[in-house]
Amino acid sequence: MPVSLTDKELKIISILKSGSKMSAGDIKRVFESRGEQIPYTTISSALEKLYSEKILDRMEVRSRGKYGKKYLYYLSEDFTSVDAQSPVADMVKSLFSAIGGLHSSDSVAFVDRNGILTLLYGNGQVINDSGVIGKKVDSFHSSVTAKFVRQIFEELKSKKRDFFRRVINFEGRNYEKYYCGVWSSDGEFLGVLVITKVEGKTEKLPREIMYP
Repeated sequence: MPVSLTDKELKIISILKSGSKMSAGDIKRVFESRGEQIPYTTISSALEKLYSEKILDRMEVRSRGKYGKKYLYYLSEDFTSVDAQSPVADMVKSLFSAIGGLHSSDSVAFVDRNGILTLLYGNGQVINDSGVIGKKVDSFHSSVTAKFVRQIFEELKSKKRDFFRRVINFEGRNYEKYYCGVWSSDGEFLGVLVITKVEGKTEKLPREIMYP
């Protein structure tokens, strides 16, 4: 079964993508610094779900709290490598079954409902460049292309399309981009997942091609 992630769960993944090990309290403070008041119990439940789905790993440490211990959570190797058996890869393959699965030479990006790039994977690693993550998707395109990409996103959000495919030629090589809307189990629009595939073998994807 594909994993269905809520907006809060995606935000927790985004917080942890830096490689930090954080407790539920640490994550709550990050949300508060952004002006978001999310109950501790809600964050704890989300962390437990992400751990059970093997998206997060955790380690037990001593604490001065009531129970004398707490957990620090961090992204699992299954998630950061987008391994073929990971829950996230399973979700990607389910959404994009028509394109023949996810391969190591592909890149994956997630753009949230506000048009912000929150996750970028390519060339075998999660990219945490602050000059890229957190940017509006418009900033990666010319004004003409940005308008076209916004239209794709709007049609996915309104469910006029289930997914969209386009081909880009860059430095003499063709790349396929597949866009698909992501929805929570409650039918809430979370954003757009973008997979970029290359025709033929390549040692390294150009950064410009990985952008959604």
